[in-house]
Amino acid sequence: MNGAVETHICLQTPPHTITHNILIYNLLYAIFTQDSPILIRFERGASVGQNVGKLTAQTIKGLGDGTHQDGSGLFLKIRGKSKTWTYRYQLEGRRRDMVLGKYPDMSLKEARMARNDAYRAKENGVDPIDARSSHREIATVSEMVSEAFNAIRGDLKRGGKAGRWMSPMNTHIIPKLGDKDVTSITGADIHATLAPIWRTKTSAAEKALQRLGIVLRHAAAKYPGQIDMSATVNARTLLGSQAHRVEHIPAMPWADVPAFYARLGTTGAGLALRMLILTAARSTPVRLATVDQFDADVWTVPGENMKSGDPFRIPLSSEAQRIVTHAAPLARGGYLFVGHRGKPLSDMSMTQVMKRAGLPYRPHGFRSSFRDWCADHGEDWNLAEVALDHRVGGKVQRSYQRSDLLDRRRPLMERWGAWVAGEQSPHQHRNRQPTDQRTADDL
Repeated sequence: MNGAVETHICLQTPPHTITHNILIYNLLYAIFTQDSPILIRFERGASVGQNVGKLTAQTIKGLGDGTHQDGSGLFLKIRGKSKTWTYRYQLEGRRRDMVLGKYPDMSLKEARMARNDAYRAKENGVDPIDARSSHREIATVSEMVSEAFNAIRGDLKRGGKAGRWMSPMNTHIIPKLGDKDVTSITGADIHATLAPIWRTKTSAAEKALQRLGIVLRHAAAKYPGQIDMSATVNARTLLGSQAHRVEHIPAMPWADVPAFYARLGTTGAGLALRMLILTAARSTPVRLATVDQFDADVWTVPGENMKSGDPFRIPLSSEAQRIVTHAAPLARGGYLFVGHRGKPLSDMSMTQVMKRAGLPYRPHGFRSSFRDWCADHGEDWNLAEVALDHRVGGKVQRSYQRSDLLDRRRPLMERWGAWVAGEQSPHQHRNRQPTDQRTADDL
C-alpha cells in the first residue's frame, strides 16, 4: 500500500493476563487514530525489538574488552582497538554468529537495523548469512585462498612453485570449506574441518590452521568488519592440545656412513646421494644442481634452491669433486644429476635408494650424521653450523658477521669427505690430509 505506515505487533501465545489484551486494544486504537493508512503485520513470539537498547553511543566509549549485549541477539565484541558488531541467532538448532560490521564505521543505529534485517530473514526460514551473500558479491574461501597466496607468493621459496604452501589448503581446507562464503567462517567451522586430523596428521593440521589464518587476515583487509578474526583462535581452543612428540627424521649413525657410501651405485640417484652425503646439503639443492653452479672446488647454490632463500657456497672435498667429474658427462639439460628421460631427479628418488636397501633412514638424516660426526670429533661448533647453512648468533650479530667462512670450512669438509670415502679411520687425527688413491671409475 503506497504511503502506508507498516507496524509490527507481536502477540504472545497464550496471553498471560487480561491486562495484556487491554494493552493490545489500546495500541490498536492509537494506531487507527493516525492520519496515514496503516499496514499492520501480526507476528507470534518474542519481537526483535524486545529487550533492545542496553547500549548507547556514550556507554560504548567506556566499554573494555569482552562481548557486550545490546539485546535481541546484537552484540558488540571488543578486542583492543577492534570493535565488531555481530548478530547471534539459532537456525535448525545450530547457533551462528553473523558479523555485521565494525564500530564506529557502522553506528549503533545501523547495527540495529542490520540486526533487524537478519532477524526477518531468519523468521522467513532463510539463513541471514546466505541471504546477505545472495545480495552482494562475496568471495568463497577457495577464491580467497588463491588471492592470499598470490599476495604472499613473492615471499615464498621459488615463488611458491613447489606447491608446499598450498598443499595443506588443497588437501584439508578447500574440500570442506572451499565453497563457503569467507565472511561466514567461524571457529566451529574450522574445528569441524581439522578435528579428524588434529592429532593424527599434526604437522599438516597445524600448517592448515596457520595458513587459513593468513587467508582470513587477507579477507579482513578486503571486506572490513565482515570477517571473524577470532575464528582460528577459537578453533585452536576447541581443538585443544595435539599431544604429540616431535619425531625426528631417521638418521644413519656416522660410523655406518662409509660402508653405505661404498655400496652406492653410479646411477643418477646414486651419484646424487653421494653428493648429498659429502656436502651435508638438503635434497633440493642436489636434485636441481646444474653444471654451471660448479667452479673448481666450490659449488654455489642459488638462493631459490636454498631453504634460507640466500645463495650459499659449499667447499667441495676431493671426493665431492670426483663425483662432479664422474656425473658431468651424464648431465642432461644442464642438470648434473638426472633421472628418466633426462629430467631432474624427483623428490623421492634418493629416498627410494635407501628403501630398496632395506634401511629405515632418510636422505635428510645425513645432515644429522654429519653434525654428530663433527661433535664427536671435536670440530668447531660454529663451522659445523655454518656448513649446514644454519643461522648462527642473533640478528645483530649476523648483521656484522657476514662472512660465510668458506676457507675455514674447506678443511672440515675435506676431513668429512675422507671419512665418508673410507680414507680415514675414526682414530686418526682430524688434521690428517687424506691421500687420493681412487679414480672416478672405481665408484
